Amino acid sequence: MPAKGTFFAANVSPSRKGYLPAAEVYQQDELPPCNKGALFARHKDQLRGATELGFRANKGARRPNYGCRFCHPFLIVTSVALCACFSLTAAAQESRAKYEAQFQLERDPVVRAKILSKLGRFEIDQARADLKSDKDEQSLADLEHYRDQVESAVLALSATGVNAEQHPAGFKELQISLRQTLRHIDELILQLPLDKRPWFQAVRSDLARSQNSLIEALFPTLGEKRSKKGDP
Repeated sequence: MPAKGTFFAANVSPSRKGYLPAAEVYQQDELPPCNKGALFARHKDQLRGATELGFRANKGARRPNYGCRFCHPFLIVTSVALCACFSLTAAAQESRAKYEAQFQLERDPVVRAKILSKLGRFEIDQARADLKSDKDEQSLADLEHYRDQVESAVLALSATGVNAEQHPAGFKELQISLRQTLRHIDELILQLPLDKRPWFQAVRSDLARSQNSLIEALFPTLGEKRSKKGDP
């Protein structure tokens, strides 16, 4: 029979981390009070170390980044918007080039006037884009080029001798386009410094004169009233 306070090593099961081996628990009842205190202190330190290790592991675990939920959709929307802007700009430039080529190749004054009525807004868009890029001189050159085209188209329409009041084709479309163009030019002029406005205002005056010629051709009685009103 084994002596009191002894135990068999073969019956001792492996201990889990932080728990007392079964043999040591059995042996504690047979130890003197001083040895029991030392044994409890040792196992108390082991338990404290295991608890602190688990706490550090939980604290060091990676927290979910909820900000990514909102970050990725925002980037996607921004990318789509930029692509759409670039696509619209490319489409506008392509349309401008197409109408410009048609205007140069066409010989019929009425058809040329109709093409020019469609080209006007693209010329204004190009002038506006040049201003945003700090290309004031290029913006002015765009408007002057458009002014020259309008003047040549109006002269060609007048040279046909067509009664615009009865056959307004070409006259009407170009006059409506010029009315809208003048409004957009006024908006551009307001964005310019005071010292650069006179050159743009001169182009506007030339376009307004061409528009008045079309109005007088479309409405002869209105032109006569204006002439009489201007007489001293």
